[in-house]
Amino acid sequence: MPGPIGNHAEYVVVAGSGKVYVGPTTATAPTNVAGALVLTAGNWSELGFISEDGATFTEGKDVTDINAWQSFYPVRKMVTGRTVEISFALREFNKRAVEFALGGTASINAAEWKYTPPSPTDLSIKSLVLEWTDGTKGYRLYVPNGIVTEAVETNLTRTSAADLPVTFSATDPGTGNIYTLFTNDISFSS
Repeated sequence: MPGPIGNHAEYVVVAGSGKVYVGPTTATAPTNVAGALVLTAGNWSELGFISEDGATFTEGKDVTDINAWQSFYPVRKMVTGRTVEISFALREFNKRAVEFALGGTASINAAEWKYTPPSPTDLSIKSLVLEWTDGTKGYRLYVPNGIVTEAVETNLTRTSAADLPVTFSATDPGTGNIYTLFTNDISFSS
């Protein structure tokens, strides 16, 4: 049943805090906003602190104009591609964050760690969950398949954190949706 028409301040979402989880494409898929994710090896891992800029969700499409001799305006538009991306800056430099951002593996090497980059053609397909809250409103965005696609550029300076900025791009999961958003936000009933 549609809600009242007009402006409603309670429908404005401010993502006060959130978390990002990564897992293999075989990780147990979430089915709602509140159910606990399985945080074990071979399932989900939280990636740690994200910069204060939070995360950016982008859903885009490529549209091609079909023109005709008789019109200055397109006579038809066709969607020729779609994209779904989630961007954020990992604030922690740890095994999970580095392996997710750069691919490759970090392994124990005597009393220290050694990072080995992936082979040049490795795509490291993962699943991702982005969660955010606004008071009692919760949101969970689940992307079953995707890869880190943009260059990871880390600034190493004396006065700021050495973040690992990533852009995670969804890829076709083969079956199911490219992403699913779960929420308990009552404004969706309007």
